Amino acid sequence: MDREKKNKIGQLLKNIKPISLQEIECVSLMNRVDKKFILSFNDLLQIIPELEQNYTVLTIEGQRVFTYKTDYYDTPDLEMFLNHHNGKLNRYKIRQRKYIESDLEFIEIKFKNNKGQTLKKRIKNNQINSNDAVQLISQSTPYDPHLLTRKITTYFNRFTLVDNQKTSRITVDFNLRFAEMERDIRLENLVIFEIKQEKEYANKNIYALLKEKSIRPCSVSKYCIGLTLMNNLPKANIFKDTIRKINRINHVS
Repeated sequence: MDREKKNKIGQLLKNIKPISLQEIECVSLMNRVDKKFILSFNDLLQIIPELEQNYTVLTIEGQRVFTYKTDYYDTPDLEMFLNHHNGKLNRYKIRQRKYIESDLEFIEIKFKNNKGQTLKKRIKNNQINSNDAVQLISQSTPYDPHLLTRKITTYFNRFTLVDNQKTSRITVDFNLRFAEMERDIRLENLVIFEIKQEKEYANKNIYALLKEKSIRPCSVSKYCIGLTLMNNLPKANIFKDTIRKINRINHVS
């Protein structure tokens, strides 16, 4: 990962008031509406100073930028990937996420329902085939946990902002890297900016700021984009426009 980019973000975030992990729990938003945006790292450097007055930043032991590793699981015929590609409502993602600095791991299930809401369940665990994980997947999804295999691993840095009214969160992912077997793709100029709140457009100021900078909502899934970039998949047409935007952003110096 690009340590220089991580350090630049860390310096900018020092100007934003901290919020603790305990305080942020009241904005966990396990049942929420998400809006994602893709932008360049240079765009992000310009946006952060404009958020200083209205947001706090998650801070743990003085640290504000964290490292994530995520393994995504799917069926042998990539049913979860294809459901996303085909725009199916009521779809799932199953992943194992590690928070590198705290050395914590969770098995997580994300479910997007037909109302556009994202619901998340997770358990603290580092084994996808453990009894607790098997029970969670069996009870919360239509999939047989014993048939799921890891398809791709993502690495990225993230910081999390909370608005002063504690009604929404923003997660900002950068230094993205996808790995599968011996293949490796890095998108270090790409930033994924995600607004998470109980009601769509509840916090209008942030949308106005992004629109002012010509940054529009974009449907982007790290799992689907990573899998498409890493493989010659038989069905990936719906992601072509997003991948073109990502490639254009990533090749801007």
